[in-house]
Amino acid sequence: MTNVERVRRKARQKLAEQRGIVRSLLKTREQIVGSLFVRYAECGKKDCACSRGKRHGPYYILSTGPGAQGGSAYLDSIQAGRAHRLVRRNREYRNGLRQLRRVNADLVALLRRYRNEMANRGRSMLGLSAARANRKKSLV
Repeated sequence: MTNVERVRRKARQKLAEQRGIVRSLLKTREQIVGSLFVRYAECGKKDCACSRGKRHGPYYILSTGPGAQGGSAYLDSIQAGRAHRLVRRNREYRNGLRQLRRVNADLVALLRRYRNEMANRGRSMLGLSAARANRKKSLV
């Protein structure tokens, strides 16, 4: 198998991987950008159960956006379950985008390698050796 054929095979594999990642990204369309956390509180009243260690809660809080620009909302347990799934989807989406960027970079590298292999192949078919052709390039 020649270098060109190997590069083609690897590029096809990367394209298949890319299609799979895009397919999975499309499944995570419904999502929430933010964080969900659980909070327990103490009211400070003397005779309350929280003064003996049993705190009030859980309170589910959805925080969206960075810092003061974002908002927050208290959720009931059913809403919190749905919000948890949507926040998790956003994490999966961001991980998928990182994978896609990596695969795309690999594909670009393979395509450059393919172009160079084809150029070297063309030179050798014309009777020029790759080393001689590269020397000519460096002189220009």
